[in-house]
Amino acid sequence: MASKFARVKLRILFGGLLCTLIIATFWGVSLVLDGSPLASEIRCNCPNEAANILDKNQVNKGNAQFKENNTASHSLCVLVPFRDRFEELLEFAPHMNKFLLKQNIVHELVVINQLDRFRFNRASLINVGFLETRQNCDYIAMHDVDLLPLNEELRYDFPKDGPYHLAAPHLHPLYHYKTFVGGILLLQSKDFVKLNGLSNKYWGWGREDDEFFVRIKKARLKLSRPGNLTSGFKTFKHLHDRRKRKRDHDKFFDQREKTRRLDRETGLTSLHYTVDSKKQLTIDSAAVTLINIYLECDIDFTPWCLQAEDHSWYENRLKEKKEQAQQPKDPSSNNH
Repeated sequence: MASKFARVKLRILFGGLLCTLIIATFWGVSLVLDGSPLASEIRCNCPNEAANILDKNQVNKGNAQFKENNTASHSLCVLVPFRDRFEELLEFAPHMNKFLLKQNIVHELVVINQLDRFRFNRASLINVGFLETRQNCDYIAMHDVDLLPLNEELRYDFPKDGPYHLAAPHLHPLYHYKTFVGGILLLQSKDFVKLNGLSNKYWGWGREDDEFFVRIKKARLKLSRPGNLTSGFKTFKHLHDRRKRKRDHDKFFDQREKTRRLDRETGLTSLHYTVDSKKQLTIDSAAVTLINIYLECDIDFTPWCLQAEDHSWYENRLKEKKEQAQQPKDPSSNNH
């Protein structure tokens, strides 16, 4: 009787420890993916340039698909711009890992998590992801976290003929205009460098992919899309819930005017950011490289990077600068 009672106590103790371990593991992943910054200060004009962050030793590959003895001739980095999309990521990572393994695609899932308090900048996050992982891959997929491929005829192979738009207008569940290149776009790393990446001017939601379409055309790269698919708008699963995830469509200051034309000023070579940390996660057997970063914004160049609650601070700053400029200069200062 005593031994039976002891066995029951042991089972209860073991079960409690197992539950504690599971909860702690899940809580740890949640903390890592928490997009809220620890400090509320506004960062801008910091000196860390993208070129100075390209340290190959910083990148822990951590993905089982990146084995040294792998004979595949190409490797894909799936670059996922991210902020506060934990539920979507839990579904995205295992789905994409299985989908790509079925196609024998050597790949790395890379989530670039924006920690700063600026508005979301999808384009800059993709630029960061490319710079931080370019030594691992010779082609990339610019991939939304809320868009899952369902049709197995969608191929993630090396785009040898030029940029390949998987989420084509005739297949995407929402966007059907002919110049659309968002959602999922594959291109060679060398072509991404040739285009100087994406524009960094697009804070808030949308339009950065439309500007990228113009870059592709100006560079005379051949853009192709899937054909002969019969699945239509059911080709993808769209995870976005508009009731829970409101899009930031707001246009502040002169944002609309400044983002209407081809951006010849910004891209990979003008990007400023700080890497906070790099983590290796496993989500349902899918290896994920998580890069937590702070984007930096020149608020004199793109003031619309600021959240609406910071506008009064910015306007007061402009007022102070104007008043200082109008103050008469001290004649004695010219004698020094």
